[in-house]
Amino acid sequence: MFLVGGPAYSGTALLALLLNQGKVVCLNEPDFHNPVQSHRAIPYLQKLFPDRAFPERPDRELSYSHAVDLIQSCENVIEPFRLGVKTCNFVFMDYAYVYKRRKYPVIGLIRDIRDALVSPLPDWITEESLNRAYRLIWENRNTFDIWFRYEDLVQNPKKTISEISKVLSYPFEVLQNWDPKTVHVMLYKSERDELIRHGGLSVNTIGRWKSARKVYKPETYRTAKMMGYSE
Repeated sequence: MFLVGGPAYSGTALLALLLNQGKVVCLNEPDFHNPVQSHRAIPYLQKLFPDRAFPERPDRELSYSHAVDLIQSCENVIEPFRLGVKTCNFVFMDYAYVYKRRKYPVIGLIRDIRDALVSPLPDWITEESLNRAYRLIWENRNTFDIWFRYEDLVQNPKKTISEISKVLSYPFEVLQNWDPKTVHVMLYKSERDELIRHGGLSVNTIGRWKSARKVYKPETYRTAKMMGYSE
């Protein structure tokens, strides 16, 4: 059982896709704690494992501690498969605190926020709130079992996946290409999941803010610098 995440649009959905292999199932923002959004949780697992008996899908909001209890119950149901959960932003950190207390592995991913802001944001996210999420996760990066950059994932996937394999004690293969038609709909969450739809890792998503000619708020440039990204 493990947790994967980072700030929004940092490549976490891509990482979830890469970790869905063999005896590992990594769910994409299943929101076990939120009955409004939890259709990507137990209902999806029931489709993957129709012969298993899962707990009832909660009809009320759960604390993050109780949500992790439920996730553990689901992993018990799907044994010998291991269950990973990928989520983002402040929800990721709320889960991370519980996972760390229980000594479950937490994997963090970060990215140059300027690249994440090239595409338009949805209505519920602003440049200011995205900066807060990026800074929160950056400031807590050393509490994770492992953290790495999106840029490293797409430029040197063999090294990155090898490091994850050590943390999770599982021999992941390096998937540099895949057939987008075979990717389950639950791994798509928005039109921004471009590399998943593209069908392969690409370095063309690195530094694209330079040619986009967008002007960001000063806070965004400060966040990028804080996280070790150059001008």
